[in-house]
Amino acid sequence: MQVTGKTKYIPIIGHPAWKVVSPPAINDRLAKERVDAVMTALDVTPEALPAFWTLLRTSETMLGCSITFPHKQPAFEEVDSRTDRAERLGALNTVRRGADGHLAGDATDGLALCAAITAAGHDLAGRSVRIVGAGGGAGLAIADAFCEAGVTALVLEESDPARLDAVTELLVTHWPQVALLAPGSAAEVQVNATTLGLKDDDALPFTDAELRAAAFVCDIVGPVGQTVLTRRAAALGTAVVDGTAMGEGQVTAQLSFILDRPLAG
Repeated sequence: MQVTGKTKYIPIIGHPAWKVVSPPAINDRLAKERVDAVMTALDVTPEALPAFWTLLRTSETMLGCSITFPHKQPAFEEVDSRTDRAERLGALNTVRRGADGHLAGDATDGLALCAAITAAGHDLAGRSVRIVGAGGGAGLAIADAFCEAGVTALVLEESDPARLDAVTELLVTHWPQVALLAPGSAAEVQVNATTLGLKDDDALPFTDAELRAAAFVCDIVGPVGQTVLTRRAAALGTAVVDGTAMGEGQVTAQLSFILDRPLAG
């Protein structure tokens, strides 16, 4: 697609912004959907963030934005309305600009993994799930989205006691029908929401027996064959939903919200 004066803009803001990886996938999807818009990374310092919100509200060129570190919590306070899941999580990663400058926010990290799981032919409804790293930003969003998707039980593991308390409180408050099982309890689905596995000498968060018994394994940090966990799970014959698949789900979730229309996964 050729960029013209009519082309709309969807920045992904962060600081530093050079680390972001989503623009190519977003731009490919925009082209496939025949949307005359483009995403690029936009470095915005915390000091410059108020000026960015003013630009987003007032520029008709802007359709919205994607948000990464360190702006997810500040964005929560800036928008005019939020989805229920964003309200629960207290942070945003996606903002849609209305024609009148109204800013609506959503948190799609958990939705992205759910979309990847569905695309792989799996189902979360009625299952028990263990999440390692459940108190981090992604882990929290995943736990919440899994509850929305109908899991019946969660095993939460988190090395930071304060973050474990926070995710436990969220689930007890908003999803009381989901049983919280003790650490070490058996689960049908295993999820790695930590960075463990990026280095070849990282310890695996799951035993071989747990991997063999799993209906499927999710590893959000990398593609099949490029993390210790994805390689081991594949070697044991267990289905894997990897970071690449989650990234594809993220594209669908974010653009569906920003364009304000459903997109097929």
